[in-house]
Amino acid sequence: MEEKNMTSPNETKEVKKVTPKQSKHSEGKERDGFADYKAEFKKIVWPGRVDIVKSTATVIVTSLIVGVIITCMDTVFSAGYDTLINLLG
Repeated sequence: MEEKNMTSPNETKEVKKVTPKQSKHSEGKERDGFADYKAEFKKIVWPGRVDIVKSTATVIVTSLIVGVIITCMDTVFSAGYDTLINLLG
């Protein structure tokens, strides 16, 4: 049997107060918001042309395959539905 740790409704839970850490920017000098964005923008690693072409080709081929699958399923279901309607009515 498993033991369950039950607490009564009258017990209070201890809650620790957490103070937010101060960042480097708020300690001494104040930096402009635009400078922060510019610094973060420089950290971005952009994919090369070959990676973009491969990713684009993958998306196009996958979309075409899914489109063909959906078209085939629609055709089969439509034919089955029409056959069922013709048999019943």
